[in-house]
Amino acid sequence: MLSESLAAAHDYEHIYIAPHLDDAVLSCGGRIALQIAAGQSALVVTICAGSPGAGAELSPFAQYLHDAWSLGDDPIARRREEDRRALAVLGCDGLHLDLLDAPYRVAAYGERDAVFGVVAVNDPLAEALLAILAQLRTQQPHARFYVPLGVGSHIDHQLVCAAGIDLHNQGMDLVWFEDAPYAAKQPEAVATRLSALPDRFVPETIAIDAVLERKLAAIREYGSQLTELFGAAAMEQVMTDYAAAIGDGQHIGERIWHRERARA
Repeated sequence: MLSESLAAAHDYEHIYIAPHLDDAVLSCGGRIALQIAAGQSALVVTICAGSPGAGAELSPFAQYLHDAWSLGDDPIARRREEDRRALAVLGCDGLHLDLLDAPYRVAAYGERDAVFGVVAVNDPLAEALLAILAQLRTQQPHARFYVPLGVGSHIDHQLVCAAGIDLHNQGMDLVWFEDAPYAAKQPEAVATRLSALPDRFVPETIAIDAVLERKLAAIREYGSQLTELFGAAAMEQVMTDYAAAIGDGQHIGERIWHRERARA
């Protein structure tokens, strides 16, 4: 079920903050499925689910994405529908906010390299994220929040990670998830990202053997995104191999990270 608004989001035990319409399922689909199976409540809040509008002037990278997705005149509406179906596979709720993805939002992010580069000083998403997370925390003070580490360095992921650190400093119950498929496709990506952050993080891995097929089925609902995310590789193989690599040798896993303390 999709929530109608931020103000309507109440009474969840777990809240996943996804920069885009696929991030939570790719990165945490197993954990979400296990939580739902255990009778717990989970909500995925997608931050950058807004449309630039019909006739909007698109940056070169945004135009490339629209061409690659082949979703017609209103690609964001179609992507929202993909997300609705994916979350239904997992059995959790969702909320789509109307902020814009990086290549729509700031002119400096008009090329691919810039979207995976340095945050622009005039990016309005940073302030908006703090307000959104603060409101959710006020509405649901007992929930645990999950935000991306920023593996892969996408601008939007970096900003959500940074907002999480700010709110964690204020006592918010918050953990970080490994951004897939970046973590799965780039062997050193997680370690590289952790070394770039000013804090120490410690891992927590859970076994997702029982729900792997459900996670993969949910990811398949993002049909417009699979080629862009995985290229010619089979999504199922990439995600299963990574889950095996971070497992304990007997079980396949999914991993989150707890912020422990600032580095000396």
